[in-house]
Amino acid sequence: MTRVFSFIFFFISVWFGLSSILSHIVFVYNFSYFYYYIIWIGCFAVSLLLFLKPILSMRKVFRERVSTSISWPFLIKLINGLTWALPFLLIPFFQKYYPFLLLTGLSLGNISTFIFLKKYSKIFSIEQLITGALLLSSLLIVTIYYNYTDHYEMILFSTRVMISVSYGIGGLVGYFKNTDDNAPAASSPGLH
Repeated sequence: MTRVFSFIFFFISVWFGLSSILSHIVFVYNFSYFYYYIIWIGCFAVSLLLFLKPILSMRKVFRERVSTSISWPFLIKLINGLTWALPFLLIPFFQKYYPFLLLTGLSLGNISTFIFLKKYSKIFSIEQLITGALLLSSLLIVTIYYNYTDHYEMILFSTRVMISVSYGIGGLVGYFKNTDDNAPAASSPGLH
């Protein structure tokens, strides 16, 4: 199950990575702001096309995971939803802190989903734990960097690159992880 969800993490990683680099080029060369929309939408489409086949093949598994999370207690669903949504809802009111709120929402959302999937659904989604931990570390790095620079565009660029790297690493860990958590590491050649 984890391997299947890794493709979503790869998709997010490629989307954010490409968009971040191209958006930074637009900023450096002072192109029209309109290009930002083209870049983010275009990179979304390219990234989706790149991983479309594996993402479409996981529809059944995705439905199973969603149906297990629907059975969680209401308070747990509320907490999980708030860890994802609340930082994003605060962005319009605190636009200056957009990079911090973005990293907070993604890190806490991934970590809380990992905890609740493990506790209530018995699913060990290691890719979410790794991604959440890396994003939380990125939040600390960006906070330190923010105190030493007034170059907001570089903070945005750094934040987006860290999101891309975090999701990429989380996806790789999930992809190469043994999908059966209870399976022995190696079977003895004489015991079949």
